[in-house]
Amino acid sequence: MKKIEVFGLQTIPEIKPGDALPKIVLDCATQEGCGLKEKDIVVLTSKILSKSMGLMVKLEEVRPSEKAVALGKQIGKDPRIIQLIWNLGHEIIAAIPVSGMVVDSILGDCTRRQEAGVLCDKEGAMCVTRDPAGRIFTQESGIDGSNHPKGIVSIPPPDPDEAAEAVREEIRNLTGVNVAVIIADTELIGMGTLDVAIGSSGINPRPNYFGHTDSFGKPKFGGMDIVAHELTCASALLFGQLTAAIPAVIVRGYECAFDEKATIANTLWGSAGTGQWRQLLKDTLRATACVKPLPTRLALKLLSWFV
Repeated sequence: MKKIEVFGLQTIPEIKPGDALPKIVLDCATQEGCGLKEKDIVVLTSKILSKSMGLMVKLEEVRPSEKAVALGKQIGKDPRIIQLIWNLGHEIIAAIPVSGMVVDSILGDCTRRQEAGVLCDKEGAMCVTRDPAGRIFTQESGIDGSNHPKGIVSIPPPDPDEAAEAVREEIRNLTGVNVAVIIADTELIGMGTLDVAIGSSGINPRPNYFGHTDSFGKPKFGGMDIVAHELTCASALLFGQLTAAIPAVIVRGYECAFDEKATIANTLWGSAGTGQWRQLLKDTLRATACVKPLPTRLALKLLSWFV
């Protein structure tokens, strides 16, 4: 029998700027009886890391530009959040209105419809952004105001891979134990949310077995699972929401080869040039047209000419 164990640390205190997060995680793991062992995988929420790094912003101190104010009026978004996105060096690649089917999906089975309705009316739109490395954020560049005092938001580490490496190195210095570290954040997937890995160190986040033979000796078309996301999703079952207060999880028993070079950034398509993206979109539209009825087929092929 093979098994993977997932331990959620429940004694992590409220983290403040300057706190030694690696030591706190180590002490709590020891106190709770699981400790840290060779080849464990430590999964941390982006928020707890941001708090320890002092990446907190008072919205009242953000001065939105005229451009941010104008865009905020157009899409119904707090211009300070828009300005903060730009201050982080992120590009806004889409704005999803919080209306129509989005609101219907939120309110459909919501147990607090009135409060949820007020939040939807206030939000206006959700900005999908891309950071300089190519990471896609579906919720305002990872800017997060939950579980913070009113008017305070946290921002993600500028380089989550680098931040994961720093935590891992400090744990190794303190214990001599070699662990992997994954940084997690919550993203919008369809009409719900999912925790995904935005940074990693010590683990190959996407082992590539494309073309390797299966149990029948055939080369496989696939085998590129992003295991960092899978491990993060397993951890998120313990992270919970609202007042769960489990921002650090230890995964034990997953058979992974340590990798000192592979990071989440390695799994991104940020290195693809604009021309490559345009060609991929054009080819996708034309291929999709082939499986659609005639009116849609003509519309898709026409659209591909303008990409």
